[in-house]
Amino acid sequence: MLDTRPSWESIFDRGKTISYRADQPMLLKGSQKGNVLRIVEGWALVTDPHPDGKPTFLELRGRGQLLGETSALSGEPRNADATAICRTVVQAVGYERFLAEIENSNVLIGLLLHAQQSHRMANVRSGLRSFGIMSGLSRLLLDLAETAGTPHVAGIPQKVMAQVLGVTPRTLYGAVAELERRSAVSARWPVVHITDAAVLKELARSDA
Repeated sequence: MLDTRPSWESIFDRGKTISYRADQPMLLKGSQKGNVLRIVEGWALVTDPHPDGKPTFLELRGRGQLLGETSALSGEPRNADATAICRTVVQAVGYERFLAEIENSNVLIGLLLHAQQSHRMANVRSGLRSFGIMSGLSRLLLDLAETAGTPHVAGIPQKVMAQVLGVTPRTLYGAVAELERRSAVSARWPVVHITDAAVLKELARSDA
């Protein structure tokens, strides 16, 4: 019978709370494994840096999601950069403790597998560029709202959302204005409030 008592809180609530300011690095590619972070509030932009200074977008991670767990599990250096895009608060524990807790709990193993699946789903965000701007933006907003656990998607600057979608900020501005015209969202950057998820879901299914 599985032990249903352990949870991420059982590990991270006893860890250290760290607050990052906007644009502050959280993890650096190539650095050795260290702390595993669990996001309490805010957003982390995960990218693959390149020598030409143009990083490849990988994903956004938000409330309840982990950073650094892949390096802890593999024993290899960090495989990506993670940067706070707004004030971001995390709970941090050392990788040794993280691994020990995981190894001793089937429940935590299940939670980790669920987290990995969530990250794989989040990586779909990097494929949003293949959709039309309205469909891609709708998919992104629905996905981010699910991560945040609220219809308020807060703290993500326009330039970052444009980067995720592979469009210019001006194109994004026009798409958001169209969603407002359709009463699907209300935007007061850096907050986008979803007012009609049904409209977004319909657009997400289209190639518009």
